[in-house]
Amino acid sequence: MRRYVIRSTEDFAVSIRTLLLAAAFTLLAACSTNSTKLTSTWAEPGVGPFKYQKILVTVMSDTRSVRMSAELRLSQRIPNSTPAFEVFDDGDEKNMDRVKARILALGFDAVVLVRVVRTDTTETYHPPSYRTIGPTYGGMYGYWNTGWVEVYDPGYTSEKTVAVIETSIFEVAGEKLVWISGSATMNPDNVNEAVDKLIDENAKAMRKQGLIAP
Repeated sequence: MRRYVIRSTEDFAVSIRTLLLAAAFTLLAACSTNSTKLTSTWAEPGVGPFKYQKILVTVMSDTRSVRMSAELRLSQRIPNSTPAFEVFDDGDEKNMDRVKARILALGFDAVVLVRVVRTDTTETYHPPSYRTIGPTYGGMYGYWNTGWVEVYDPGYTSEKTVAVIETSIFEVAGEKLVWISGSATMNPDNVNEAVDKLIDENAKAMRKQGLIAP
């Protein structure tokens, strides 16, 4: 796991996305099964253990069912947290004035934001092939006959998808970014499993950096 030092917020934003995409393409080339892996992490220098008492978690997705499912899973596994769909009416999460007023009115001291930075899909073509059926032991002529049989396998195309996901934690006071990570999820066909794995990987990295209790 690498830890990167960024000179400015703008430099950080550019650098983290470059690293995320590079890692995603590396994972895409090397892996063909479902997996989630953190590709980079960053924490505010000097920040101590997190002691937030009221955390808002939100997953930035235009598909409400996906958003609700993921936010619920996050809130179940992050102590002192509330899913955003319980706080905002559908559509209000895009109104910044209402978002700010609601966060302050309800006394949240930290916000966890999860968003998909990019999704990349590649196709691989597998050409057709022939194979010979192995002989069966039905006597000499059965053995002789099956030895000449070939089976044709038509070509097909397979797809691999990588979702590059960014997880950020902000302190409400000062709107300060204190943690961000990038992850690449291969073939994320199960939202619940992907969210669980994402939480586990982030928690592991935070423990390693002393931001949450072991």
